Amino acid sequence: MKKLFTLLANDIFIVVLLGIVSTATAWSGVQSSLHGGVSDEALTNYQLSLGEANRLWITAEVKYRDDLSVWKDKQVRLIIDGISKDEIYGDVQTSNGSFEFYESAMTCLVAKETSQLPDCKPYMDSLYVPYGKVFNEGEKILRESETAGKHSDRLQMLTALFAVSLFMLGIASIIKRQSLICSLAIFSIVITLFGVVILAGIPVLTA
Repeated sequence: MKKLFTLLANDIFIVVLLGIVSTATAWSGVQSSLHGGVSDEALTNYQLSLGEANRLWITAEVKYRDDLSVWKDKQVRLIIDGISKDEIYGDVQTSNGSFEFYESAMTCLVAKETSQLPDCKPYMDSLYVPYGKVFNEGEKILRESETAGKHSDRLQMLTALFAVSLFMLGIASIIKRQSLICSLAIFSIVITLFGVVILAGIPVLTA
């Protein structure tokens, strides 16, 4: 035990420990900045993705409401007016539908004249699946931003923790009382080891 106290009170040991803690402090600061940058960039991408998703949703809704009217008109032409299924495609009285309507919905209508537009899965998918994909991708980006932000906050906490350790070692390097030096050194070592354990669990980023 006496040898341990002698080692802890040794000036060289204190200097080496100061160097280690200083390096850990600098490393935490750099990594915090990098993770913060990743979080900010991901958040910007999320906002762009959310804007695109909103645009796709509005576009899909506008098309759907217009196509719903065209669908009803074509049903009238087929069921009431007796237009043939071949002629209904080019019927000038009901030719205002979207590209997706003529690409997907017309097949459903011709197959079953009494069906409803929302029941036509190929058509609904062609309108709303792109929105769903962009929205889900945006949610994934948001989670990445939140994760990186948590890493940055944790690294900032570690930077402050290592700063406390440096402060303790700074005091230990100028006092002469061996028992107090040992206490400060042990306290600093405990803080540093605790911080290093947390630091090891955070992904390392490169600039």
